[in-house]
Amino acid sequence: MKTVLKPWQFNLITCCIYLLFAIFTMQALHTLSTWPPAGVALAAVTLFGRKAWLGVAAGSMLAVFYHFYLNNLDPFSFNHLVINLATSTGNTLAALCAFNIMYKQIVLHNPLKRVENVAGTFIFACVAMGMVSAIFGVGIYYVLGLEWFDGLFFGILNWSISNALAAIAISPALYFLWRRWPHKMTTQNVMQSLLITAITVLCCYLIFGPSYTHFDLPILQPSLILFPLLYCAMRLSSTLTSCMNMLVFCLAWIGSNQGWGYFYQHHAGDAEITLQFFFLFIFAVVLLVQAVFNQRQDEQEELTRLLEQRVEERTCQLEYQKQKALKLAVTDPLTELYNRRGFFKTAHHLFSQYLRHPGSCALLLLDLDKFKLINDNYGHAMGDEVIKNTADVLRQFTRESDITGRIGGEELVVFLPMSTQDDAISLAERIRQAVSEQQVTLDNVTVQYTLSIGVSTFDQNDKTLETMLKRADKALYIAKKQGRNQVQYC
Repeated sequence: MKTVLKPWQFNLITCCIYLLFAIFTMQALHTLSTWPPAGVALAAVTLFGRKAWLGVAAGSMLAVFYHFYLNNLDPFSFNHLVINLATSTGNTLAALCAFNIMYKQIVLHNPLKRVENVAGTFIFACVAMGMVSAIFGVGIYYVLGLEWFDGLFFGILNWSISNALAAIAISPALYFLWRRWPHKMTTQNVMQSLLITAITVLCCYLIFGPSYTHFDLPILQPSLILFPLLYCAMRLSSTLTSCMNMLVFCLAWIGSNQGWGYFYQHHAGDAEITLQFFFLFIFAVVLLVQAVFNQRQDEQEELTRLLEQRVEERTCQLEYQKQKALKLAVTDPLTELYNRRGFFKTAHHLFSQYLRHPGSCALLLLDLDKFKLINDNYGHAMGDEVIKNTADVLRQFTRESDITGRIGGEELVVFLPMSTQDDAISLAERIRQAVSEQQVTLDNVTVQYTLSIGVSTFDQNDKTLETMLKRADKALYIAKKQGRNQVQYC
């Protein structure tokens, strides 16, 4: 359940559920009111933490009051008040003791998910809880000089087992019902749940109900109840498995109290203690099997997640390598501008839009002046630095939407979408001016250089980008012929 409750709210809920279980215990199970609600106490501290102690204490106190009232005893006599106080204190301390034992698993929200948690902490916490409660509940009678009906030793033993059984049978069901609410179930899950519930109830009726004496069948053994419970543990949810445990526990106890079933027929004198030992073992086995399958499922899900993560990482790596390869295929390695192939592929795609919807665009063709002399006099390394420096200037002055590339040794080109003749000439002049002011230094040698730029704009008669490029090349030829370091338009 996702709702965050305030302390007074979850303490009130704990008190009410504890009292309802106690009333059900006395009215339907005909036994002491304090031990079946031990499952409520353990579930409360597991879900809400130490602060739930007040709800446990209040519920226990009201339950003992009701027990005295139901048995026509004065709940306000001195002895009964002391017994109530000691019993409520013992139940509360027992719940807190169990909480401290399971604290680490409770914080991680997995007290019943792993085998080591169930075997090493949960079952141990249930037994410790029963012993603490029993010492207070039975011991107070001897402190007051009263006799417990089956003696001190057997009283503590019987109370301890009863509380431990109640905690194992009831607390997981309440824990999962609350923690996983609302429970989303498919139609198939619902049908499976109804079928296994019907089979479980039928088994309980045949083994622990009035029909046991009517059927002389060797298979009607208490261990038969393991089959539907183990099926739930292996195939169905933890919530349903825990609820089945609680259902079997209640049905078997009711049947035994009515004088029905296997335990009453074969162990009439000690049917209660025999039944408790049997189900303490059965429910522990079911919880352990359930934990094994939950742990296995979690490990498979974790393995699947890791595999999916690796596949995703590998896919990303392949996509990155693919994009890198595609980029290298259309990128000039020296300038990191488009190469000839990349420029024409991109520019052709954009130019085709102007053929369908005529507009203004322009083309700049740039050529470094006397570049051969730079290579001859200063070496190709200096020539490369000059070309890279020119590319940096173009990146500085062009827009993100402009397409810039190196289509020859010292030839660079810029396609300018949505640009008029004046825009293109102005940009070309700024680029020319910026380059003429640049100084390139390599190995303590400094070089200044210039470039010439030819400009052309889109014409209605242009059918391909090459026609614009031819006019830009013609304008560049004029700029070279008239003295270089200038911008010409054609």
